[in-house]
Amino acid sequence: MRFLSLTILYFCFSINYAQINDAFSDGDYTNNPTWNGSITQFTVNSSQKLQLNSSGTDTSFLQTSNSFTLNNTEWSFFVQLAFAPSDNNYAKIYLVSDQTNLKLPLNGYFIRLGENGSFDSVDLYEQSGSTETKIIDGINGRCAKTNNTLRVRVTRDNIGNWTLYSDTLGGINYSLEGTVLDNTHTSTTNFGVWCKYTTSNATKFYFDDFYVGPIIVDNTAPQLDSIKIISSSQVDVYFNEPIDLASAQNTNNYFISATVGNPNNAVRDASNLALVHLTLANPLVSSTSYTLTASSISDLNSNVLTIDTVSFLYYKAKKFDILLNELMVDPDPPVGLPNAEYIELYNRCAYPVNIGNWSLTAGTTAKLLPNYILQPDSFVVVCATANIPLFGISNCIGLNSFVSLTNTGQQLILRDNSGAVISEINYSDSWYRNSTKKNGGWSLEQIDPLNPCGEIFNWTASINLLGGTPGKQNSVYASNQDNTKPETDFAAFSAADTILVFFSESIDSLRAAQTSIYQLNNGIGSPIAALPIAPDFKSVKLTLANSLQPGLIYTISIADSIQDCVGNILSTNNTLRVAVPETTSNGDIVINELLFDPNENCVEFVELYNKSTKVIALNKLQIADYDSITSQLINPKNISTQNRLFFPSDYLVLSTNSSGINSCYFVENKKALIDLPSMPALSNSGDGIAINDLSLTIIDKLSYDEQMHFSLLDDTKGVSLERISFDRPSSDRTNWHSAAANVGYATPTYQNSQYYETTADKEFKLEPEIFSPDNDGYNDILTISYQFNEPDYVLNISIYDANGRLVKRLLKNTLAGATGTYSWDGTDESRNKVMMGIYIVYFEAFNPSNAQKKVGKKSCVVASKLN
Repeated sequence: MRFLSLTILYFCFSINYAQINDAFSDGDYTNNPTWNGSITQFTVNSSQKLQLNSSGTDTSFLQTSNSFTLNNTEWSFFVQLAFAPSDNNYAKIYLVSDQTNLKLPLNGYFIRLGENGSFDSVDLYEQSGSTETKIIDGINGRCAKTNNTLRVRVTRDNIGNWTLYSDTLGGINYSLEGTVLDNTHTSTTNFGVWCKYTTSNATKFYFDDFYVGPIIVDNTAPQLDSIKIISSSQVDVYFNEPIDLASAQNTNNYFISATVGNPNNAVRDASNLALVHLTLANPLVSSTSYTLTASSISDLNSNVLTIDTVSFLYYKAKKFDILLNELMVDPDPPVGLPNAEYIELYNRCAYPVNIGNWSLTAGTTAKLLPNYILQPDSFVVVCATANIPLFGISNCIGLNSFVSLTNTGQQLILRDNSGAVISEINYSDSWYRNSTKKNGGWSLEQIDPLNPCGEIFNWTASINLLGGTPGKQNSVYASNQDNTKPETDFAAFSAADTILVFFSESIDSLRAAQTSIYQLNNGIGSPIAALPIAPDFKSVKLTLANSLQPGLIYTISIADSIQDCVGNILSTNNTLRVAVPETTSNGDIVINELLFDPNENCVEFVELYNKSTKVIALNKLQIADYDSITSQLINPKNISTQNRLFFPSDYLVLSTNSSGINSCYFVENKKALIDLPSMPALSNSGDGIAINDLSLTIIDKLSYDEQMHFSLLDDTKGVSLERISFDRPSSDRTNWHSAAANVGYATPTYQNSQYYETTADKEFKLEPEIFSPDNDGYNDILTISYQFNEPDYVLNISIYDANGRLVKRLLKNTLAGATGTYSWDGTDESRNKVMMGIYIVYFEAFNPSNAQKKVGKKSCVVASKLN
């Protein structure tokens, strides 16, 4: 209302005395006053603003007669340049001209808005003929944005002193751009506007509220306009007009109620002379109402504010008061909403919160939010500034350069202006829970705002027919309480005296910082420091009083006093292992199981087994495609960014989405599932895969194909390929078999269904002597083992039926070691299942170095279940 009153006063005065006063309220520019020039290239739009309405690349102008004296004269106007100005796109406003054609040489003065680079400013020029001279160089960057809205005021006194002001918000809180004494020209006949533009900006110049006349004398005292809380100790005070420096910076002129009192310091803003920054002597208290009293404040015309007050509420937002509530990360192809990314914020607390200067971080890119008061139980949509009109809603704020939202997932963090984390999520496209909707056009919506750490269990794809609900309650809104207790996940080695403990979800950082809840055995005890790690608080850094010793495995016991973000208490009997990791060698880790052709909504995975006695650091390992022809590793992927540990006799399962394993198979140890951002692609027909260290030394490798599956399976889709023995090489094709039906065709995180531990206590041994190759997980495979007292034997192993007919050549002229194991799956040379009955395994070995020959045969029985 104060701004409106000043505006009415301003134009009432102008009507009485101005030589030019045109707000285009009559809807044209042909009368009262009459404008001439490029008249077909301008229009008065529906907002009653003069708008350039041209095309192509050109210059256009309009002028109107004006012969008002230059003594004690004021010029003011509104201008909007809806683009980033340059030398090819800028405006001139001719205050003074002795010519009607503003394209020709002339004598006069003009304001120029825009130039090349990022220093676009509001400048005053003198022009003599074709020579243009800048006489006031305004503040750099005043019109450097992609959308510039300004109000400009110029005065000249009777001896030639020019003063230039501007307000970059389009109001009348002017800031001084500069002054100059210049009497080059002392008369005028015309006033006008001149535009230079390229095709893309031929309709993006807007003008309004032209005034030329006597200097308007301000006889009104300044008033308090508003207050902005920067922090508990800093407050910005806005007046309705510029105020003088001395009174603005007198701390006795300000008083805040309750215990705050006079400020310690008051500083008038360097560019906005209507703004004063207060530093408080005593801090504001959250959730408290205050009154600011200002007195004895003078404006630039010595009008004095006797006393004025403004009330305000200070509330310090806490974590989860404002939530990341909805995301449109992949708007293409659009369903019904604009093809534009957005992030929706929701205020779930009982107080209005100013989110100005809060930061929104996507991945590694952070952007500051504009000033906006988010009311309780209200939403605001954040998008690119240029996309605001597309949404057609009032609760929408823009960023000139919007954060880039990755379709497959990333971390988003909302921080307040002190850097404290208010809301954080790490979304992925699995959160859609819909394979069609994740391909574009549908938003991700939070289900229950009272469950802010629910992650995938509290987010899903929108069910609104438009594809999302920007600016209003989510379409999937429902009660979705989190009753799941947090759990310890794993411990990582950082240094001999530093370890990291990871949890399954975000935890209460205050409780997690208590050192007494952590205990290590082997003489270590409690840590001397516990630091929860922001922004997600899913891990705690423990600093130990004594260093971990190599060769020992330590147990960390964690008390059940830790809570998640909604108060669920940590489950009991939580222990984790930690140790000093050792260097990995070839064969320490083996590829133990892989699923390369998953069912729909399942996921490919590779299982590893630590067959060594070493504790191995996973951040020193990679998984890669392996080209068996060139023996090259292709596109290695890091297994872990943390120094997570792989203990002896443990299993680990690598995939891009462990929830796709959990939903399809029994998982004995969920903590053994590791999600990677990406994995080597496992071809259904066959491929190579390897585990290597960071120096690209191969630890284990496997070349597989679909023929390694049990040949009698009608369909191998969703069936994993399992290793039979840890001790036999990965390259031994008979060391692999399809997972059994009775375990659901895969055994992620636990012992393989086809695992068989053999002993070579004789030269030639069959185990079991009766086997049933029906893939039920019980005695599916015949294991053939041997043991010699010397190496270098060449082996042949053949299978014959009871009539002496050759059924299968299992091994032919193969160089063997002193011991070894092979397997027969009960199929013939054509991969057909043999009939039930007795079979002879014929064994022949020859050592060319000493001409030793060994021959043997053993019988076995191929059985089958009775129907």
